[in-house]
Amino acid sequence: MEFNLNEMGGSGTVGTVFNSGIAGKVENVKIEVTKKKPEEADNIPNYKLIFTDKNGAQINQGFFYHKNNDLYTTDKNKANAGYLIDRIVSAAKSVVPEGFVFPDVKGKEVNEIIDILFSIIREHSEDAKVNVFATYGTSDRPSKFLGLRFFDFIEKGDNTGYSRLVPKGNDMMVRLVEDAPKENTEQSAPTEQPKGW
Repeated sequence: MEFNLNEMGGSGTVGTVFNSGIAGKVENVKIEVTKKKPEEADNIPNYKLIFTDKNGAQINQGFFYHKNNDLYTTDKNKANAGYLIDRIVSAAKSVVPEGFVFPDVKGKEVNEIIDILFSIIREHSEDAKVNVFATYGTSDRPSKFLGLRFFDFIEKGDNTGYSRLVPKGNDMMVRLVEDAPKENTEQSAPTEQPKGW
């Protein structure tokens, strides 16, 4: 690997932060899909949506295939599969042309549907621009890192109508900063220095 240190730290994608680290609606973002390679580790998402802003900074959202959780009821597992598919459909609707008709997926397994949807996104995303909504998590699950909101996270880049990409009550719009450690006000007795120091 070769690096040019003079070109790093603010020019290009290295050293830049998506939307300059500002939470909120980010407009006219490039979108692309990547699929996990067979040799990659199990903890790598099966698909990633990668979003690139006007400065070349990126943020991504990973999607794993659905797997039923043995600790959940059938209804809860079905609901979770529905949430997953709904999020991917939202991404697909942000890139397909007006009037696009999705294929009939009746009788297909959840993960087959996921493959179909990401194939549609890949096919239509080459020249597409989207708007996304980024936050620092939620009030009950804050994050140090800027990420995409779970629901209502994406729309067409040329959307001129009603937008759901607005702050919600539990969105963290600023990055939490850890408190500085408290200074120890108690004076401790000086320790004897080892000889030779």
